[in-house]
Amino acid sequence: MNAIFSLKQFSLATLCLLLLAQAGCSGGSDQLETAEVHGKVTYKGEPLEMGTVTFIPVGPGKSATGEIQEDGTYTLTTYTKGDGATIGKHGVMVISERDTSNLPAESAEANVDLSLIPEKYSMSPKTSGLTAEVKEGGNEINFDLEE
Repeated sequence: MNAIFSLKQFSLATLCLLLLAQAGCSGGSDQLETAEVHGKVTYKGEPLEMGTVTFIPVGPGKSATGEIQEDGTYTLTTYTKGDGATIGKHGVMVISERDTSNLPAESAEANVDLSLIPEKYSMSPKTSGLTAEVKEGGNEINFDLEE
């Protein structure tokens, strides 16, 4: 009887371990494969000093965003910091606005056009005209924005 009980315990423990291993091996997540993406955004040939770059997948997937640094560079994040964007084609948007955090709300300067670049780049991927293809491995994708 002891041998049967131990065999049942062993079988139950083995079954539990197999189920846990299967859940872990299947990925257990809806995350699509990503590849690192970095680059530089310029406007009229000069580095854009602030803003965000957003890659929106043409097919299924989650958007990736990156903050534009003072030298115009960016690094994309989809799921975890710096992991890049999902593999495939993307529409791209760039948003860059003046910092009005130090201006009083009633200030005339607070009501001026906030965008540092033409609005077409920040409205949607269709109006921006910007596209990118993310490939396996590292990707350097630069954008030179114009009027």
